[in-house]
Amino acid sequence: MRIARSTLLLPLLYSSCPAGAAEREAVFVSPRAAGRGDTYVAAFDSNEATRFNPATLAESKSTFQLRFLQFDAVLGQNSFDTISDLMKLSSVDDGLGFLRSFDDKFGKRQYLRGQLSTLAMRIKYFEFQLFGSNASWLELRDPTTPQAEFESDTFAGAQFSLAMPLAPTLSLGATFRPLYRMYIRGQMSFTDIVEFAPPSETKFEDYAPLQSGLGYGGDLGLIWRPTPALRLGLTIQNIGDTAFENSDKTKVPPKLESVVSSGGLYRLKYGAWDLDLSAEMHDLMNRQGLNLTRLLHMGAELGRSFYSKDHDIGVTTGIREGYLTAGAFVDAWAFRFDISNYAVELGETPGQRMDRRWAATLQSTMSF
Repeated sequence: MRIARSTLLLPLLYSSCPAGAAEREAVFVSPRAAGRGDTYVAAFDSNEATRFNPATLAESKSTFQLRFLQFDAVLGQNSFDTISDLMKLSSVDDGLGFLRSFDDKFGKRQYLRGQLSTLAMRIKYFEFQLFGSNASWLELRDPTTPQAEFESDTFAGAQFSLAMPLAPTLSLGATFRPLYRMYIRGQMSFTDIVEFAPPSETKFEDYAPLQSGLGYGGDLGLIWRPTPALRLGLTIQNIGDTAFENSDKTKVPPKLESVVSSGGLYRLKYGAWDLDLSAEMHDLMNRQGLNLTRLLHMGAELGRSFYSKDHDIGVTTGIREGYLTAGAFVDAWAFRFDISNYAVELGETPGQRMDRRWAATLQSTMSF
């Protein structure tokens, strides 16, 4: 009976619209920052720093810079395990080995995220970039009647950032972000799947309607450097909440809530190597009422520069929402590669529902 149930649910698991739950929706995720505990508020300028704190752009030492095809990918450990199980099917004559282990998939989130920036350009303290992203997840549950909950969140737009030094130790930056959002979220029980069998006229939209709309968002960032080694930062992301518009009011996607975060970074020098120690509090307003331990982020990055203003090689570690994070990166001049492993808490307090993930970035840069 369980094998038959699993067989019917298997196509749903890999449908084109898997997806999300109670973690905060975000336009961008940074694999590098995720490796150091998801700390970014007071980070030094880098190729992606303006996505999170536009004030870092005032520290840019590039007269002109082009970046082509930055791709970021995040794969949940549960999704990785499921893909591994599917690849082993060739070694199981009848596939029953996978189906017998399918019960392990219930109650676990299958998560996948992709981000693509086709072009980014810097001219002194101004930066423009085009981007697109999709975050999707699905959870199978096994109550009296098996069911699946899923979400898919897609963004496409452009980002304009401008920064200025207000004083030798103080920088202010702002971002304007027009973007289009397509959002799907729904829930489907085992019995609902039968409704799609011919000659039924049931559509997927009946269970998960597509919500879409155009929105305009903005960020503010501040960096204060009281000493050469100490940096303090403040960010306001999605100022006033980013709302979306659609002529059909019943199909407007949810707002992106405003998030205020603060933190600091201290740099220690060990010869040619730098050790950056960060501590930050994210979402100071905490409108979701999360446990405060989930808002505390701490991280460390050990790296050194060979030919650029940023660290060209290094390792990262940290604590995010009570879980350890780790990562590494290398910049080979024409291409840069970052990889990290981190966890997200899906429950109310750390240790309740951990979802561990792998993240990677591949990007190319041309600076003058």
